[in-house]
Amino acid sequence: MKKVSIIMVNYNGIKCVGEKDLISAVKSFLETDYPSFEFIFVDNNSDDGSVDLVKTIFQKYPQVQSKIIKNSKNIGFAGGCNKGIIESGGDYICLVNNDDMAMNRNWLRELVKIIESSENIGAVFAKKMKWNNPLDVDARGMTINPAGIPCKSNIEDKITPRLIWQTPVLFRKNLIEKIGGKFFDDDYIILHDDTDSSLRIWLAGYKILYVPNSTVLHKRSATMKSLPVEFVCFHGRKNIIQTIIKNYQFKNLVKWLPITLSIYLIAIPYYLLINRPDQARATTKALGWIVKNLRTILKKRKYVQEQIRKVSDDIIFSLMAPFNLFEVLRGEKVWPK
Repeated sequence: MKKVSIIMVNYNGIKCVGEKDLISAVKSFLETDYPSFEFIFVDNNSDDGSVDLVKTIFQKYPQVQSKIIKNSKNIGFAGGCNKGIIESGGDYICLVNNDDMAMNRNWLRELVKIIESSENIGAVFAKKMKWNNPLDVDARGMTINPAGIPCKSNIEDKITPRLIWQTPVLFRKNLIEKIGGKFFDDDYIILHDDTDSSLRIWLAGYKILYVPNSTVLHKRSATMKSLPVEFVCFHGRKNIIQTIIKNYQFKNLVKWLPITLSIYLIAIPYYLLINRPDQARATTKALGWIVKNLRTILKKRKYVQEQIRKVSDDIIFSLMAPFNLFEVLRGEKVWPK
């Protein structure tokens, strides 16, 4: 039986998720019914007592190999996961959120069973149910349209290929070398790090599968809601743009990048018109960040295209939602009311 490293990244979980719910989340993964796993809690310099709380929880589970990594600053979900992966000892890595809670003890067995069914499967992920309504589906993975904007889509409740994974996500540790040496790009900090890593997995010739028999409860965006809107929007928008630049073939890059940039450029005066200067500043800063870091992004693009890519864009575009300008204009994440 191969060992699994379960990695949870935390930032002020007591404040953001709630003490009771953070305890429930951590305990649910420590009580996993799988014969060989470790639990790594990566803390991004919390100041709310999260680390001390988790230390206390760990004392009640001496049978579980566990460790806490405390970072000296907040390096985001992407950086926190990368740090945990470096210090992990498993054959498989399983990333979970501090606002995820396993609904049953065999959630991990279901994921391992599917990923071990084929070497062509790069990652598998669980179904999310709503924290306060366990009968209501929260997410079955994600997709984007070709302009890189996240979209809702419905799929059947069966094992199905999905463009973008969600936590809990399980993958072989040796997959990391095949998609660039790091599972996440540290520059992403928050938002769309999963989109970027998912595209690289597909472009490397692997599949990502949704596994509905593995289920968790999810307290959506518990940490994100505590962060300033301007901070969140800045990272979200610059990450969408750099994901397109890094991962699309040239023919698709020159077709879709101008559309994405146009959407954000047009949005800036709209934000000012509706008295949302925070959104205007975030979008302007995102575009400026892309210009300032373009040389670095292009180096990453060169690596993806020459060293990672094994298949054409056809595979990822087949899993995207169609581009619908009306839906884009109606979307409140880009066009808040």
